[in-house]
Amino acid sequence: MIKSRNPRFREYVQLKIDRNEFMRTLGFRITLIEAGKVEGELPFLKIHEQQNGYFHGGVISSLCDMACGYAAYSLAEEGAQVFTVEMKVSYLRKGIGERLLAKGAVIKAGNNFHFCEAEIFAENKSEQKLIAKASATMAIVREKVNDKYGD
Repeated sequence: MIKSRNPRFREYVQLKIDRNEFMRTLGFRITLIEAGKVEGELPFLKIHEQQNGYFHGGVISSLCDMACGYAAYSLAEEGAQVFTVEMKVSYLRKGIGERLLAKGAVIKAGNNFHFCEAEIFAENKSEQKLIAKASATMAIVREKVNDKYGD
């Protein structure tokens, strides 16, 4: 079992979620925060649709990025920042469904990088199908980052 370096990791992850305007605009909602793991859901809205009526691949990759990022934040020290260094997304099926379910997990937590994976499921009439998998490297930055929140 992975242990967080931050005893208040749930509050820290929630703080980062609350500051994410892009996530709010998409309508993505985190439903589970554990040490090294997050889950979330996104109901299908017209703004998520690509030209053929499916979830857009950019929406799917964004969910992968956020799921991996927040899983990484759950293990980082309070005050540390998480940035995506690289990510590979494999699209396995069309994104057809009433909603997407995202699962992100830290596979290996290092001092400077966390290696993460995400899975995206499309749910339609209570049936879930795996539609995408991602692997990502997340940098853990402890220096003060000059952002508008002063973290």
